[in-house]
Amino acid sequence: MADGRIAALAPPGAELPAVREHDFGDALLLPGVVDVHVHTGSAAEEGIAACTRAAAAGGVTTVVDMPYDHDGMVADPDAFNAKASRAEREALVDVALWATVPPRGPLEHVADLVEAGACAFKLSTFDTDPRRFPRVPDDQLLAAFEAIARTGGLAGVHSENDEIVRARIAALRAAGRRDAPAHAESRPAVAETEAIAGCLELARATGVRLHLCHVTVDRGVELARRARADGVDVSVETCPHYLLMDEDELARRGGEAKINPPLRPRAEVEALWRRVAAGDIDLVSSDHVGWPAERKRGDDVFALASGAPGVELILPLMHDALAERGLPLSLLAHLLCEAPSRRFGLWPRKGGLVRGADADLVVFDAERSWEVDPLALTGAAGWSPYRGRRLRGAVARTFVRGNEVFDGEGVVGEPGWGSHVKPGPVAEHAHA
Repeated sequence: MADGRIAALAPPGAELPAVREHDFGDALLLPGVVDVHVHTGSAAEEGIAACTRAAAAGGVTTVVDMPYDHDGMVADPDAFNAKASRAEREALVDVALWATVPPRGPLEHVADLVEAGACAFKLSTFDTDPRRFPRVPDDQLLAAFEAIARTGGLAGVHSENDEIVRARIAALRAAGRRDAPAHAESRPAVAETEAIAGCLELARATGVRLHLCHVTVDRGVELARRARADGVDVSVETCPHYLLMDEDELARRGGEAKINPPLRPRAEVEALWRRVAAGDIDLVSSDHVGWPAERKRGDDVFALASGAPGVELILPLMHDALAERGLPLSLLAHLLCEAPSRRFGLWPRKGGLVRGADADLVVFDAERSWEVDPLALTGAAGWSPYRGRRLRGAVARTFVRGNEVFDGEGVVGEPGWGSHVKPGPVAEHAHA
């Protein structure tokens, strides 16, 4: 490597001029993971420094940070540039940024946000929080898709029908239900697929490039596949929790397993794996959020925060799961590295072992067996829905632009070692 980039790739035994040499034996050398769905700022207790510290320990060398922070949305150039500056000061790995749009009113900032370096725009059909994570009504969603399409930008959606979910929650509450399994009952699969279908039709009408965040059910993937055949430029994302856990975890783990959209029945988990193997799912993200434990524990599941920490575990979780199902290592690199980098405009700088790319590298011990202990993880949350899970494969070293940020024992990088990274020209944003 030279100047933080990969200078050459050579076969084993080749003689290359080098100032330093590293011999990692039989360990795997992987591209750094590009995690395109990370919430560093939803929990005030976490933030960019703590989240990217966990990322470094997990082999994630680029996070694409969501625009829904505890102190408000990133929906205008001032907020965007302030967050980019904060990333430059605080990040231990590289950070790219999502932006969003207001739920009502003019959309005059879209082009300026693209110019400032927004990788994508996140919009939600569900009202998670009216101040920082609001629902975007259909008329504004259409207008936003039109505005984003004019720039060539990418629109990502959280797809759940707000009316269906609100009505189900109200009915369950009226029946005295507060238990964790009620969370899954309140958000049926049709609430997700109805919203996906609507977004796909709006994308077809506007020509916007569409990204479906955290798809949980086979029907959602099928709707995207059919829309793609009909000319819609759409990519599909899922997450490790939808591939590794089912809705029964709510009874076992309580609020720790509360995620939106919810965990689904085992049959849907198996159907998603068939889609992964068939290539119908484009990429996998962590949907990380570092809520403190007290936000996830209590007697009323509807009052608890949704989401789970995952940026530190996405690579070992997916390596173990793919190996267990006999799927190739190349699929791991595709789902976690190359495909997200391409879709979010960061290729070829990120996500690949190619000459000229940033030297974002992970040394991975594919044979090490270990058990997830939340208290032994680097992340600040102190809990994990994967507590007690045995995994085969662990991160041994992480390098960001040639700088070692994790040495296998602990994080050795410092805040400010990471940089804010911007996508390349829209014409380069190939479909994943």
